[in-house]
Amino acid sequence: SEMQSDNVRFVGSFPTFQEIYRYVTIPSNGSVRSVWRDHYSGILAANAVIANMPNVEDPGLSEAERAQFIGEAKFMRALFYFNLVNMFAQPYNVSNGATPGVPLVLEPTIFQGEQILPARNTVAEVYAQMEKDFQEALTVLPNSYSNAAQTRGRATKGAANGLLSRLYLYKGDNAKAIQHADAVLDASNLYALAPDFGFYDGNTSEDVFSIQNTTTDQSGWDLYFLPAIRGGRGDAPYSDDLLAAFDQTNDLRFTSLSFTGVDAAGNQAIFTNKFKNGIENSDNGPIMRVTEVVLNKAEALVKSTNSVNQEAIDLINPLLTRAGLASVSASDFGSATELLDRVLLERRKELCFEGHRRMDLLRNGKPLRTEGIGAGISGPGDPLVVLPIPQRDIDLGSSLPQNPGY
Repeated sequence: SEMQSDNVRFVGSFPTFQEIYRYVTIPSNGSVRSVWRDHYSGILAANAVIANMPNVEDPGLSEAERAQFIGEAKFMRALFYFNLVNMFAQPYNVSNGATPGVPLVLEPTIFQGEQILPARNTVAEVYAQMEKDFQEALTVLPNSYSNAAQTRGRATKGAANGLLSRLYLYKGDNAKAIQHADAVLDASNLYALAPDFGFYDGNTSEDVFSIQNTTTDQSGWDLYFLPAIRGGRGDAPYSDDLLAAFDQTNDLRFTSLSFTGVDAAGNQAIFTNKFKNGIENSDNGPIMRVTEVVLNKAEALVKSTNSVNQEAIDLINPLLTRAGLASVSASDFGSATELLDRVLLERRKELCFEGHRRMDLLRNGKPLRTEGIGAGISGPGDPLVVLPIPQRDIDLGSSLPQNPGY
């Protein structure tokens, strides 16, 4: 997602990633095929839990635990589908979700006597299934676990509410986006903005849901975003466009979360400091942070009221204060559009290198790039803003029409 947006300048040697960065991806791209395959592998595993857990005979398994495990599987299935529909289909705001999405496979296997080759469901149908899974999971998930790694890295009510706030924001249901953001923010005993930017990989109150990585897992985030001297490849430094978005003198999101190194092409470049352990590749992967929940609510407030909304301003000011910048007031904005642009700018600066920028642009009708490689690629509806369906799956003879342009 970062490679398709205007946040990074990909200079690595992997041809599959070069294709994605340059918008010349071919359907046989191996990295795209792996993303598709790995997500469906996870979906089928979740399906197996959902289908078989009710029949597990174990005296030590309580009904509450049984329901929770099914809820955790539904949570993960919804998250996998969220990733897939974002990458391989147009955003919901194109034709109100009527465009082709991805196949909904809700049974544990696709081999039952003969091979089943599922067709593509619409984006709206995929969103409906994700919403159903998250909502059903929400009723049986715990608020927290006995240790921080599980509270921040395992499905909880807070994680489900946070991802529902994102889902409804992407769908354009601003009232529900606010409702589920509030459900996270009101749980202040568990979730709160960190006072500074030292929270990455820390399982703190800033983290709503993070992939918990160890030295065995090899996270990969560090590999691409860090230079060789820090154990990475130097593939994806800051783009010039992202650098221009920052106050590089005063904004702590830049001064404390960036550094200079040598990129994969042998040139001096600016890199993110969010992921630090390039030697062991063990940094956690932040999927949902309190900061995003705050910004989800702020954006939804501006859109739902179509005004210079004071509550939205009150939500972004603590982010500005934490970044060492001056607060803003209603008089700084001449229209709701100006305030919305500021909220989106803060989303960019807060969440860069965490995979949000591409969808933030597309769902707001903005081009993915305005300069350099890919500057001619427009926003939602343009064929090349989504990835191709893998050629291998099309060749199987399934009802998977290829995305236009491929």
